[in-house]
Amino acid sequence: MQTEIKSGVEVILSWGNKTCRAGVTSTKERINLKVDERLEFGLSGYTGEFQPDATPCIGAFEVSDQHLFFSNFTTSTTFVIENLEGGAELVKARPRQLDMVIPFEMSRILIPSGASISEVTVFTPPPHLLETREAATVTASAMSKLDTASKYFAVLVALCEPRLRGSSMAAVPSVQEVVERLRGINQFRDANRSSINYHIDYLADQKLPVSHWAKYVDEGRMHSKREALVAFSLRFDLVREEHLALLPDLKHSRALRS
Repeated sequence: MQTEIKSGVEVILSWGNKTCRAGVTSTKERINLKVDERLEFGLSGYTGEFQPDATPCIGAFEVSDQHLFFSNFTTSTTFVIENLEGGAELVKARPRQLDMVIPFEMSRILIPSGASISEVTVFTPPPHLLETREAATVTASAMSKLDTASKYFAVLVALCEPRLRGSSMAAVPSVQEVVERLRGINQFRDANRSSINYHIDYLADQKLPVSHWAKYVDEGRMHSKREALVAFSLRFDLVREEHLALLPDLKHSRALRS
């Protein structure tokens, strides 16, 4: 993605800051960067958290008129840049890597620091989009014809939910967890493990080409169909954040399970 960052438009960095002040456990900090501005950072000697201008410097952000660049100045630590808009997408800033383009509009930078991980949230201006009349028209694929009103799609959304709401490291729900998550929908009042497995098999065998991702070995399963379906669906934006509205209210579902 190429994002043109015009003069006057800012990149926003936001992070948590632990503090020892009485009655305060943490605060939220924020810095806005404009074109041609640079921010070097390190880790606080007191909290181990992200801290602008700390010594030693372990990385830097730099804003150009086209991109947001990120540099990793460490000798042995890999930083991870996650896409906050779902899809379980991430890129790695490896040790000593300079001027890496951050490719996501909204991202989370994960910086290992001792026994914890420091997080920085980054918001860049939205990308430029072609006018609809200028965009190429291609024949719709079977993948783009998923029926969002179907039971199998609700199962797919339930499988993807933890990674859409959380991070790329969130666990894929078990079949029983999907049964419980969908119980608040009339169509799934009598759902059980067998019926949910039927929809999972249908998705994997008939709707999405994931068979080559669901690999097995003699000693046990390496990648389940559930994991393959989630990885594929999020990678190609077949399930997106707006589809979470198809699921029952999360608090209500938790109440039913308790």
